[in-house]
Amino acid sequence: MSAYKPGQTFAPDVAYAINHSLDLPRLRSVVGEHVAAAVRDERVARAERILIGGSGDSWFAAMSVAPALRRWTGILTEAKTAMELARYETPLLTPRDLVISVSNSGSSSRARESVLLAKDRGATTLGVTGSLTGALARQADLVVHRPVNEVPDLPAHYGRCFLNLTEYLAVLYALYSFALALGVKQGRISAAVQAKQLAEIERAISAHADIAARIEPGIIALAKQLDGIDTIWAIGAGPSRGTAQYSAAKFHEQMPINGIGGDLEEWAHLEYFLTLKWGRRSVVMIIAPPGNSLDRAQEMVRGVEDAGGRAIVVNAGAEMAFPPAFARVDLGYGIEEWLSPLIYHLPAQLLVLHMAARAGVDHIPRRRVDDAWLIAKGIVRETAKTLS
Repeated sequence: MSAYKPGQTFAPDVAYAINHSLDLPRLRSVVGEHVAAAVRDERVARAERILIGGSGDSWFAAMSVAPALRRWTGILTEAKTAMELARYETPLLTPRDLVISVSNSGSSSRARESVLLAKDRGATTLGVTGSLTGALARQADLVVHRPVNEVPDLPAHYGRCFLNLTEYLAVLYALYSFALALGVKQGRISAAVQAKQLAEIERAISAHADIAARIEPGIIALAKQLDGIDTIWAIGAGPSRGTAQYSAAKFHEQMPINGIGGDLEEWAHLEYFLTLKWGRRSVVMIIAPPGNSLDRAQEMVRGVEDAGGRAIVVNAGAEMAFPPAFARVDLGYGIEEWLSPLIYHLPAQLLVLHMAARAGVDHIPRRRVDDAWLIAKGIVRETAKTLS
């Protein structure tokens, strides 16, 4: 017997999670306090390069915010997986580098290792985490805490999805807030620009319930059309590269089916050939906010369809011209490209929930069977001297 109710909608759960789990006033206060303290530190102000590392959703958030961080601060910024950062980048660090390590739990082995190895090289470290008692908060030089509440009133068989969603939004909020504050400190942007951007970020978070309610009928119809698929791509460029990775990850974490995140341009060079073979089995979500890559996203829709695949466009603005596509999700909410990761992830999350309900999936996200050993209890190196 399915745990889902016939005709179930999830937009009310989005509203509940945003209001109760995220708790925007508390998030604003706590993050603001920690960000201000971090930016006052002269080691941060003197940084010549910023490296942001994380795993899973934390890495996707880092990828999403890195382009804005560089533009607002003028500091070279790179997002890397925690493994790449810890094992391959830390031997090259100097005291003029700032390493931002992101872990929601504060216990991820590679996130902690990134901090320990960076400190061993004399770099300054900043932990962005949901736990002030976790190892990451204890080990980093500076901490930005992003508080999120549990969501016990949502059904156990899918409520964790909404906790993950609010954690992701909270990390985006923390990283954007840090980038804006550091931009003011560096004299790259004004306090007025900072306030305007923070207000827009908070408006976008608050708009989730309305956006979910607006797009959910179309998502329900789309889920029915996608019955039985085993693979889905999500592709994007710039800030949308992280959104694409996050969107794809929901499919293999929660259904699970094979979710593949990719670069907008690279699809034309690589997966195009697979689509010629697979035809309609190739389903591609194209993350296409207005901005620098919109024209290429429009071309990619045509490319997917001409190769025989099925393109799903995620965009905002019915007036925007796109070639005929298999499906289009119009968010109906205008936001600049650098902030678009705040809302462009939502269609994938709703789609996964409805696909899981239709497939009778009894518990999402899927449960681990290793007591998190593989991600939080493995070996952690404490010195960079053994790395070449």
